[in-house]
Amino acid sequence: MQLTPLKYFDSLYPAATRKKEIQQFIPYLEKGLSSQLVGLPGSGKSNIFRLLSYNKDARFENFGEYEKYLHFVYIDCSEIKGRPLADITKFILISLAFSLGERRFAEESKEINQYLKEGLEVPDEMILFQSLKKSLDYLSIEKKLTIHLLFDKFDILIPTITSQFFTNLRVLRNHAKYRFGSIFSLTRPLEETIDPLLLADYHDLVAENVIYTTLFDEVGMNFRLSYIEKAARKSLDEKVKQEIIKLSGGHAKIAKLSYEAIISEENRIENIEEYLLKRPTIQGALYEIWNALLPSEQIALKKNISYDDISDLHPYLTASGLFGKDGITIPLFANYITTVPVESIEKITYDEERNEVLVGGSPITDRLSPSEFRLLRFLIQNKERLTSKDEIIQSIWGDQKSQEGVTDQALDQIFYRLRKKIEQDPANPRYIHTIKGKGYKLSD
Repeated sequence: MQLTPLKYFDSLYPAATRKKEIQQFIPYLEKGLSSQLVGLPGSGKSNIFRLLSYNKDARFENFGEYEKYLHFVYIDCSEIKGRPLADITKFILISLAFSLGERRFAEESKEINQYLKEGLEVPDEMILFQSLKKSLDYLSIEKKLTIHLLFDKFDILIPTITSQFFTNLRVLRNHAKYRFGSIFSLTRPLEETIDPLLLADYHDLVAENVIYTTLFDEVGMNFRLSYIEKAARKSLDEKVKQEIIKLSGGHAKIAKLSYEAIISEENRIENIEEYLLKRPTIQGALYEIWNALLPSEQIALKKNISYDDISDLHPYLTASGLFGKDGITIPLFANYITTVPVESIEKITYDEERNEVLVGGSPITDRLSPSEFRLLRFLIQNKERLTSKDEIIQSIWGDQKSQEGVTDQALDQIFYRLRKKIEQDPANPRYIHTIKGKGYKLSD
């Protein structure tokens, strides 16, 4: 059963929904800093962004009277996937104008739409950016509004994002000062996914400002499940409801899909866990979580190592709420991973026609930043050959200007992150080897 959500469904949630996470944004808002909302796939990050954008009661619950001076602009990055910077700038400007209209800021909306019209008359990125800059100046300086751009599903943009994107955000912040910021919704922190050179201009405003989503938000969960019951005109026994929450660990997407599946059944289900694990939609949601983990994290979960070791060696697993002191916090996921093989002796290859890097037959390109992808592709094309740092830098960052910014430390950092993403044990790498004082080599 698929329920069609309302256009602004999140405006219907109770004011206290996701209060724990939203409260954590306040110190960054007060300091004029940007931040990152990080969590497992399906853990509710989009819900939090839409609450900030569309739910006035939730904003008032968290920010009080100051709410009227805060304006959050929801930007769905899936709509600008693979698009050039000019299109991204245009989409931000359109989203800003639209959001003001939706909030019934009539005067402000009229002014920004005029800037938008001017920017669209000439299809040039610089003209569009000037229109965006003038819009932010008007809203922050004249109208005293604090504008925060909410980049939902920002992971989608990472493979094609440029340093100019972050430079532009820096320029906007320099103009608006403490009245401008950005919040990025991500599966993993920017520091793990964006090349240091790309993030350089914005690093001090966003690095380490990370808020993790909790798996279980009781207020939001109760509302969502009650809505499903109203739509289905049917309710489930409280024991069944609690078992679904327990099996899903409170994970927003898995709980929702589970409740929808069970409430659509006419007959009583004897074994709920077994039933849910057979559902393709549940399997898909569980696979999304599995696929978001690094090989070393997958191995750690399969080995069921101790909480202290997990916290020390794989902090993402505990920070994201996937692993607690009693083990994996989502029982359905714990059961699911017993059936999933872990790549062990698979070869790393490059498919030139698809422009994909594969481990075995599985593409891993989406896990890699642009520099990591180019580096790994270069190593594959030179498999078993010792390559020096200078040769690597020249081959991957071809123009002289780019090469100047690549220090030994920056290159070492990219290698470190790349190993984390492809090696089961980064401390004892199978694929990428460092030959001290000479360079690097990739082996199968």
